[in-house]
Amino acid sequence: MQPDSTLPILRELPRPRSEIRRRLPRARAKVRQRRAADLIVETLVAAGVDTVFALPGGTISPVLDACYERSSIRLVTTRHESGAMFAAAGLSRATEKLGVVCVTSGPGFLNAMTGLANAHCEGIPLLLLAGEVPRKLHGRRALQEGSAHHLDVLAMARPVAKLALEITSADAASAIIRRAIQTAMSGRRGPVVVTVPLDISLAKVVAPVISAGVSIDLGGQSPEVQAAIDHAAGCLASAKSPVVLVGSGVRQGQGPEALLHFAEELQAPVMTTPKAKGVFPESHPLSVGVFGHGGHPSASECLGDGVDVLLAVGTSFSDPGTDGWSPLLEPSRELIHVDVDALQIGRNYRVTQGIVGDAAWVLSGLAARLPAARRPRRYGLRRLEDPASEAKGRSGLITPQRALWELQQVLPADTFYTCDIGEHLMFATHFLTIDPPGGFMAMNGLASMGSGLCSSLGVQLADMKRTVVSICGDGVFAMNGNEVATAAAERLPIIFAVLNDGRFGMVERGHSALYGRTPSFSTHPTEISRVAEAFGADSLVIRRPGDILMTHLGSRSGPLVLDIHIDRSAEMPKTPRFDELKRHT
Repeated sequence: MQPDSTLPILRELPRPRSEIRRRLPRARAKVRQRRAADLIVETLVAAGVDTVFALPGGTISPVLDACYERSSIRLVTTRHESGAMFAAAGLSRATEKLGVVCVTSGPGFLNAMTGLANAHCEGIPLLLLAGEVPRKLHGRRALQEGSAHHLDVLAMARPVAKLALEITSADAASAIIRRAIQTAMSGRRGPVVVTVPLDISLAKVVAPVISAGVSIDLGGQSPEVQAAIDHAAGCLASAKSPVVLVGSGVRQGQGPEALLHFAEELQAPVMTTPKAKGVFPESHPLSVGVFGHGGHPSASECLGDGVDVLLAVGTSFSDPGTDGWSPLLEPSRELIHVDVDALQIGRNYRVTQGIVGDAAWVLSGLAARLPAARRPRRYGLRRLEDPASEAKGRSGLITPQRALWELQQVLPADTFYTCDIGEHLMFATHFLTIDPPGGFMAMNGLASMGSGLCSSLGVQLADMKRTVVSICGDGVFAMNGNEVATAAAERLPIIFAVLNDGRFGMVERGHSALYGRTPSFSTHPTEISRVAEAFGADSLVIRRPGDILMTHLGSRSGPLVLDIHIDRSAEMPKTPRFDELKRHT
C-alpha cells in the first residue's frame, strides 16, 4: 500500500483554534514574567545608569528592591529628597549623563520639587521616579495619594519638567522609561518625571523587545545655518573690539576645547558668566574673568572700553550672568547669540544674529572661517584686591578671600569646587582661580540653598580619586548639613568648607541696603564641628590666617568639615540686584 501523499500537506494546514488555545498557555508558560519594577531598572541599566539616589517609602519599594538585585547599580540613600535631587544634578553635571532619583508618593514627591525646579532652570537631565498609591485607591484620598484625583503632583511638576506622566500599564513600563530618558537627554536637556502606581510596579509582565532611538537635528548642516556662521565669522574678523561672553552651555562635550581654539584664533578677550566660571581657563592671557554677580573689574572695564561685536555662546543672559541686565552688554554693531535652545535667543537683549546649534560645533565652524591668526594679545584677569594680603579683618578672624586662597594653596590644581548660594558664592566667584573646565559648579539658575553642598555628593561619586570641595555658609549647613551624614555613610572624602559668620549674611546685608536697618538673621548657636562629628565626619575649626596652610588635607576615608570662622566686616561690593529691589520697595 502506497503512503498517502496528502499527509505532508495536511500536516502543514492550520490547526483548529481549539488546539491553538490548548497549546498557547503552555507556550506562554515558557516565557519568564517579571515585575514591571525589574523592567524599569533594566531599562535604566541599559541606558548607562550606575547610581540611583533615593529616599525609601512604601510605594517606591518595588523599584528600590529591583535596584538591590542589580550589582551594577549603587543605591545612595540621602537624608532628604531635595538632597537626592541636588546630588543627582551634581553627578549629571560631572559626567554629562542622566541623573536618577527615586522617591515615594505624596510628601516624598513634594520634597523633591525644589530639586526638580533647579534642574529645569539649569538644563540638567534628571529622571525623577516616584511611587504612587495603587490605582484602585485613586480618588479615595489614600495616605500620601498624589494622583490626579487628589494632590495631582504631575500637574504641579509639568511647568518645571520636560515630560511628566504616569505609567498606567505594566506592559508599557519599559517604553515609557525609554521615552523619558530620551526626552531628558535631547535638545536643551532637562528633568523628566514618571510616577509608578504600586500595583503597576508589582505586576508581572513579559519583557518586550523595543528598538528605539532619538535623533535631534538642530539644522547644523542646513544652508541657513552655514550662511549664519559665515556672516558671524565675517563680523568677528572685521571687528575692531570684539568680545566673547561664555555661558555654562559651553561646558558640555567638546565645548571648552573648541572655545580655547576659537579664542586663540580670534585673539579677543573672553569673559564668562558666574555659572560658566572655569570653562575658559582663568589664568589664560585672553581671560578677563567673570562678568556678572561676583565678577571682576577686568571684565567690566573691557566692556566699558567699548565693544562693536559681542559673541555670546551658551548663555541665557540671566540676571546673575549680566549683572542685572547691564547695558554694557549692548555692542555698537553686532550681538551674535549662539545657543542650543532657540527660546533663549532675543529673550533679554536685542540680537542681530542668532544661531541655534551645539556650542562646540558652531565655535569650530567659526574658527575654521577666521583668517590667519592675529598677533597674540594679552588681557588678564584682575581682582578687587589680593586675597593673599587681605588676611584678617577687624575682629582678627580670617577673611573669606584669604580662606579661599589658602585652600587653593594646599589642594591639587584639578580640585573640583562646588559652591552653594549665599555671600560665599560671591567670594568664591571672585577670588578662586579656576583653570580646568570641570573645576567649578554653582547652580544659581534657581539659586536654591543646599544645591552646592548636596551636589558635591554626586560630583565625588563621579570620580572617587578627585579632590572635591563644597564651599558653603553656615546658613546652608544649618539647612542641609544632614547630607554630610550621607557622605559619611558612603565614605565620600569631600571637604566641606563652611564660611561661618553665624548669620544669614547676604540677607542681613540686603536688609541693611534696602531699609538702613536689619533684624538679626542669626544661625547661632550652631557648633558646626560638633554637628559634623555627630554625623560621622572629621572636623577642624579655622579662625586665623595660616590655619588652613598648616592643615593636612590629604587622603581620607570619609568627609572633612572645616568650620571656618570668618570676619563679619568682609564684604563684596553690593550687587545691582539690591538697587532693583530698592526701586520696588
